[in-house]
Amino acid sequence: MADLFERVRDVVVKQLKVSPDEVTPTANLIDDLRADSLDIVDLTIAIEESFADEAEFEIRDEDAENIRTVQDILDFLKAQGLE
Repeated sequence: MADLFERVRDVVVKQLKVSPDEVTPTANLIDDLRADSLDIVDLTIAIEESFADEAEFEIRDEDAENIRTVQDILDFLKAQGLE
């Protein structure tokens, strides 16, 4: 099974249409990966759907506002009990 970073990277690549090489833990979704606010909403939905089989969670608006980097996504998912 792919590790959490690889799985998140795959979702980010697909949603933001960026190269896998650009997706690093420190990559800023807006500044580095050129996401706009709509992209962020779509990305949070895609993350919820991608991990729905393993944990039941929702990325609330308050949580989404704090997600600025790929590492923030990883930290959020780990806080939901995903590894």
